[in-house]
Amino acid sequence: MKLYGKVALCLLAAALTGYLFLFDYPKMMNELSGSGVQETESSQEAESSLEADDLEANESAPLEEIDVDTTMDDEAEDQVAALEEELEQLYQQRGATSVALCFEQTGEVVYDDIYPVLSEQGETGTIVFTNGLLTGDNYQVRTEEFRTMMENGWSYAIGGDDSLELTGTDAKNTAAWQTSLETYMKNILTRTGVVPTVYCFREGEYRSAYDAILEANGFTAIRYFAEDANSDNGESNLQKIVGIRLTENTQAETVLETLEAYPGAALLARVVAADETDEESWITLETYLSLVAELRSSDAVTITTLDAVIEAATDEEQTELLAEIQEKEDELAELQTQSAD
Repeated sequence: MKLYGKVALCLLAAALTGYLFLFDYPKMMNELSGSGVQETESSQEAESSLEADDLEANESAPLEEIDVDTTMDDEAEDQVAALEEELEQLYQQRGATSVALCFEQTGEVVYDDIYPVLSEQGETGTIVFTNGLLTGDNYQVRTEEFRTMMENGWSYAIGGDDSLELTGTDAKNTAAWQTSLETYMKNILTRTGVVPTVYCFREGEYRSAYDAILEANGFTAIRYFAEDANSDNGESNLQKIVGIRLTENTQAETVLETLEAYPGAALLARVVAADETDEESWITLETYLSLVAELRSSDAVTITTLDAVIEAATDEEQTELLAEIQEKEDELAELQTQSAD
């Protein structure tokens, strides 16, 4: 009996132990798991701390200094300064550019509107007849008005005919142009009694082959555009005057900048009333008068006669001075570009 009792007690103790084990197992595992997470987090925090320390150390480390010299060297600076001083002295020697006001459109607006305004300023202009038009033709200045303007210091010239191909260089075109020119001169002399001595080429028309024909017919000067200068072989005795066209979009600053390169120039315009045309090559009366007023107010410009412009263009001293200025300006620009590189 005692033996059976001891065995029963042992079995009861074993069962109780197993029960307690099963009851505490989840709690034990949670504790173990929590301990592992804490260790992992601690490890990650330690690694992050080390990385932060390394980054801070790298940021605080002094960067390698790079010496970049973006300025000119002393020699280049001296050259630039010397050229600028030379140019300043040359600019002071440059005189005002003489300009003549030329009107390729010979309608009544010239006599009715422009002529009175210029007369008030003590200035004159030049009428340029083209396309075979004569005084007294439809919408043109009347012959008596023309003579009044000539008596008061105005001048006139003639230009080309749109029906002729002046941009060609073959003999056929040249012969046709010569015939048209000689006929035109006879007609205009009969109508006005005045012989023209200046011929005005328009953009792209001029060729040096025409020089001999013009000289043979008594012309002493021509007006052409700067872009056509490559067609000039320089062998004729005709005086060459550069032309600058004024349009509705022309700015006074642009004209003044262009004029700096010439001792004399002809400002060409086709002036019309505001409601007559929207062609870009024309200029309204209001815009024209405003533009001329701006040019007149500049010390760099003198509005004068076409004859005075021709005389200014023959001033070798001023021509050589302007050429020297251009040469120095090009040299300065090249030096500044090289120094910048």
